[in-house]
Amino acid sequence: MSDNNLPPVPQGASPLPPVPPVPPAPSAPVPPVPPVQSYPGVPQFQPQPPQFTQPQPQFTQAQPPQFQPQPGARKSRKGLIVGISIAAAVLILGGGGLAVAGASISSSVAPDAQVKEFLQDLVDGRAEAALEVMGEKPSGLLTDEAYNASANHITDFTVGKAKTTGDTSIVTAKITQGGTSYTQEFELAKAGKTFVVFDTWQLQSLPLGVVDVQVQGPAGLAVQVDGNAIDVADGSSLRAFPGDYEVSVVDDSDLFDAEPATANVVGLSDDAAGSVATAAVTTTLTEAGTAAARSAVDAYVDGCVAQQSLAPTGCGFGARAQDGVSYSNIRWTLTVRPTYSVGDWAGNGWSVTTETAGTLDVVADSVDGAGRSGQSGTTLSNYRPVGTVSVVDGALTFSSSVLPF
Repeated sequence: MSDNNLPPVPQGASPLPPVPPVPPAPSAPVPPVPPVQSYPGVPQFQPQPPQFTQPQPQFTQAQPPQFQPQPGARKSRKGLIVGISIAAAVLILGGGGLAVAGASISSSVAPDAQVKEFLQDLVDGRAEAALEVMGEKPSGLLTDEAYNASANHITDFTVGKAKTTGDTSIVTAKITQGGTSYTQEFELAKAGKTFVVFDTWQLQSLPLGVVDVQVQGPAGLAVQVDGNAIDVADGSSLRAFPGDYEVSVVDDSDLFDAEPATANVVGLSDDAAGSVATAAVTTTLTEAGTAAARSAVDAYVDGCVAQQSLAPTGCGFGARAQDGVSYSNIRWTLTVRPTYSVGDWAGNGWSVTTETAGTLDVVADSVDGAGRSGQSGTTLSNYRPVGTVSVVDGALTFSSSVLPF
């Protein structure tokens, strides 16, 4: 039969196993003692080094386990709460940052921002950048070179709030150009989205102002605007940003001079007051050109007088034949030469008018129906050539505007 009783505890023995001794705590490094400052007449105290005693092992009676909340668990929960609070704060701050960033993006792509960018480019002399905002490419006077060579640009502006309806937005700006202020309306169309949620807008092309180039002079003259060559082969109306544009022509002739003309473009729309500006370059004959013009008229008259016809071709004068009479050996004589006045360009040449009239005599051999022969003649006492002189192959030529006889 087995014995289930525990063996008796020997005398003097503890009912529990002995607690192992606690190892002594490592000694903390002793900080250096600062030097003591001496004061005269005051007793001095010497610092004593700290005394350390070797901790003695303590033996305590083991207690049955107690079920009580542990301080460590409470501390951990507090740490968790603090951590959650910090995380929430980070989320709040992050959300605020996103809101600020979102507002910044939205503002940068807003309709009024596009208008501000466009106008600031013009103030700063960046014509091609302004065109890019409108989605256009440089051409004609719409280049940095042509724009910066002109004068009297936009100097200031104020942009109002956009009025948006559906996919269209209207922005009105007040613009200052030199001593003039005016309002300009801009239309923008919705172009898409950026960052998924923010609408983007495209500034619609403006009609812009127009420099209407008119050269009052011979055909084929090279045109310059503010010293820059401009091709006007496709038309004389050139779109332009607000400004003053000086139009001139290039010629190497000593027969005439060309006076430059300035087109003052005010506004960004072709229906604005002053936005369609005409630059009429006027050419005038020089002293040498005026003399050449008179010589050209004389040559014309002499050519007419040399024709052996009662009605010289293209000359505007003549003598009428009598019925039943035939004429031969017709001879014109300029007994008094007319004098001329040469004026301004008149459509296709410089105008020529007669100051003093000339006199023409004509004689011819004649035979009537009865076979009688003799000499016939008459006098034209108020001969007045009228027309224009123009440059042909580098020389001046006269063209009569008088109806044929």
